[in-house]
Amino acid sequence: MVRSFLSFHVKAPLERVAAFAEGRTGGAGVYLVPDPPWTSLYHEALEAQEDPEAVRAFLEELSHLGQALAFFVGEENLLFLLAEGGKVRALLKKGPELGEDLLGPEDLLPLLAQARAMPPVSATMALASHFGLHPDHAALGFLDLLEAEEEEGLPEEVVYLE
Repeated sequence: MVRSFLSFHVKAPLERVAAFAEGRTGGAGVYLVPDPPWTSLYHEALEAQEDPEAVRAFLEELSHLGQALAFFVGEENLLFLLAEGGKVRALLKKGPELGEDLLGPEDLLPLLAQARAMPPVSATMALASHFGLHPDHAALGFLDLLEAEEEEGLPEEVVYLE
């Protein structure tokens, strides 16, 4: 059984992402992890909802800070989104619950087609690498960070918002 997770990533400094996320926690927790030039965001409420439209809407807002990525994986499903300036520029959906869809600029289509042929976690890591994002940051979710915090603690630079 594949675990499910949701991760967001934006090319923006941690301080700007923290200010953005402050009012958008949905009454739940959000972890922010800096990995310059990226900041990764793990959103408890959105991960629990498992709503692709809510993921897309949040990513579109987030992308006003800079280029933004979202990876949503559950069982055999993968949703990958790339947004800039409030608009989704690339999309990969695959799996029994999400259906199949692939769109993006011509230069990304071969990469997206390759990712579509991979298992969801492998595709997540390959796409993250392409964008210069640490693959391990893309293949984590809120619950993974919560578990790590309870077991061994998290690095100092990780920010938790409520």
